[in-house]
Amino acid sequence: MKIVLTGATSGIGAAAARRLHARGAHLIPVGRSPERAAALSAELGIPCHTVGFTHLASFRALAATLLESHPGIDVLAANAGGIPRSGAKTGDGLEPVFQANALSPWLLATLLAPSLRGGRVVSTSSRSHTTATLPTPLTGIAHDTTGLGAHAVYARAKLAGALLLRELGRREPDITVTDFHPGLVASGFGRYLGSASALLKLLATPFLDSPTTAATRLIHLATTTEDVNGHYHVKNRRAPGSPLLHDHTTATALWNLATRLTGG
Repeated sequence: MKIVLTGATSGIGAAAARRLHARGAHLIPVGRSPERAAALSAELGIPCHTVGFTHLASFRALAATLLESHPGIDVLAANAGGIPRSGAKTGDGLEPVFQANALSPWLLATLLAPSLRGGRVVSTSSRSHTTATLPTPLTGIAHDTTGLGAHAVYARAKLAGALLLRELGRREPDITVTDFHPGLVASGFGRYLGSASALLKLLATPFLDSPTTAATRLIHLATTTEDVNGHYHVKNRRAPGSPLLHDHTTATALWNLATRLTGG
């Protein structure tokens, strides 16, 4: 099984990479940090690609490389994400949390679609998307975070990402699309949220899932023969998710916005 795994060099992704490699998967890991990518490559004895998650050009370059060197991808595990520091725009002039968690994963999946037909996209989502709303006009999601805290910005980016990938699944019926909440995970994922988050994380650590536990949820959806298409999962079980996940009108509008933002 040929699996492209983004966010593979830390946290959930690193745990999943080690398990998938041990199980004999043809793993194609992708990470953000060149240093961590080199370390993972040395550990597993396989190449590890790097990409800038807030640089659309790097995703286009990655997709071109993968299409040429790895035709017939079985799984794209869109696991990368996080909360980049707010304030400055990305090099593409966009709001960084939206670009990292929604636009970049969608762009990679869309560009890889010719190689993914007959396969699936598994996206690491977040339960926080169930609390999110999208702005009016919709273009605000790419530029404006006025009045929103870090959690709200992240939640709406995750909702947008889920909508975009579901719309890909509707447009590409030969590609299964599914996503999951990994749990509250004891990894470095919250490092951008500041000192208050660090204190909360310290207090909550005994109650958090390990990256390995979360990785088993990703691996389950990547390898299961169950019908997971179009479904959101919590602890390997279907969950309702946001009602907006079934709003085709909003998904289409978001798709059109993403296409314009990426120059399509």
